[in-house]
Amino acid sequence: MLGFEIVRQLVAAGKQVRILDLQPPPEPVCEARPGDIRSWDDVLSACTGVDVVFQTAAAVWDVNTPAHVYREVNVDGNRLVVEACRRLGIERLVYTSTIDVVVDGRRPIVDEDESLPYPKRPPKDPYCRTKIEAERLMLAANGPDLAVCALRPVGMYGPRDRYHLGNVVAMARGGNNIRLGSGRARFSHAYSENVAHAHVCAAAHLFPGSTVAGRVYFIGDHYPAENFFDFMEPYLRALELPVPQRSIPYPVAYVLAWAAERVAPRSNFNRFAVIQTCVDHTYRHDRAERDFGYRPIVSKEEAFRRTLADLKSREAASAPEAAEIGRGRA
Repeated sequence: MLGFEIVRQLVAAGKQVRILDLQPPPEPVCEARPGDIRSWDDVLSACTGVDVVFQTAAAVWDVNTPAHVYREVNVDGNRLVVEACRRLGIERLVYTSTIDVVVDGRRPIVDEDESLPYPKRPPKDPYCRTKIEAERLMLAANGPDLAVCALRPVGMYGPRDRYHLGNVVAMARGGNNIRLGSGRARFSHAYSENVAHAHVCAAAHLFPGSTVAGRVYFIGDHYPAENFFDFMEPYLRALELPVPQRSIPYPVAYVLAWAAERVAPRSNFNRFAVIQTCVDHTYRHDRAERDFGYRPIVSKEEAFRRTLADLKSREAASAPEAAEIGRGRA
């Protein structure tokens, strides 16, 4: 979702781009090499001859991902990227982090900036824990020969989203029409093309000794933030899916999630998910505006149109497959 948007914007600007990924890109827009961030040979080969590296690869939270994969990808893989940049004399490295590195699960986050510290206690889930380690590793690599900055997108959505909107749409299709919390909690969102634009802007201002080097940046979208379920409602209505009407109070949802973690430790219904839905999580991106001129380039209305079109196209593409499976079973 993010990496490919960065690629498209760079190609449109006349840049030569090379992709390293486990899977081929959705469109053949540039040179693409199959490979794994955990492989030194793959990383070194992909970085050879380049001026700037955008490191967007990560093991994102998934119930089916073994715990050791998060460290191998999010920590060890990033260490290989840093070493490759140093070995090859690359001076600019833009790293994609996450807002989850500052979520402690104990208090609301309301319009916070980059002064927000890491949690005092290491998170229990391997994704957040390894992303904190990775961000620290990346920032520590910043120096006179290699400029590194870390961008923390807020809740990201857009075409080819497999996590954020996809999970909610899937639950709606399964008949889940329950909201979590009172509906007053707000959550910051950002459209993927805007986040990609922020990466391109950061790279343009990044060099050893620059203001951007060694700093972290929240990357948001259009203010003000909305409640998560209010944000999702227009998509569900446009897809003719049921909109959640019943609600579970935050304390009850938290206790149920605590119980669910003990019965099914790898379930998507956990305390972390409940906290992010029921407690304020809003962030400011003033620093990104000030340091490298970031401002969203796609309006909220256009972002909705493009994202909805993608959801509908994927739904249409999956319909023949579902029908074929149905005939096979019959």
